[in-house]
Amino acid sequence: MLQRMNPTTKKKTPIRNKNIPDNLMKLETLEEYKNIVGGNKDKLIVVRFYAPWCKACKAIAPAFYRLAATYTNALFIDVPVTAENANLHQGLGVTSLPFGHIYHPTGGLVEEIKISKKYFPKFARVLKTYVVGLCDVEEHEESELKISEKMSEAIKMSSKKP
Repeated sequence: MLQRMNPTTKKKTPIRNKNIPDNLMKLETLEEYKNIVGGNKDKLIVVRFYAPWCKACKAIAPAFYRLAATYTNALFIDVPVTAENANLHQGLGVTSLPFGHIYHPTGGLVEEIKISKKYFPKFARVLKTYVVGLCDVEEHEESELKISEKMSEAIKMSSKKP
């Protein structure tokens, strides 16, 4: 992490990247992960597992950071794959990278989703349902209505045939 020397106190302080929200943290060890995620009882936690060398992981990082900036009441965690924590990723069933977990304060792990560019919109929608507390039923009702209309048309057409 970059640090800057404070000329008054002569102490080094971390320099934060302005694009990284305050509710986002990076965890690199199993102990850190257990303490933050396992000890959580009051916040929704969103985890991104990634590899620093992975192009897909790098490509999705800005979108993940935007989610963190949007949902400030949730805690966002970045967990990079390193030689020291590979067992963490394997133990949590991370099947590919980038990969996401959503932990609910009372329900524990509630979602495990691929979060590459192709799957990220679904991840964002699922996250929104947990943050807002509502499902997007309107789209589902509209599609059911269209299906029932098509079925009605098909029944009418089949009854017209001699």
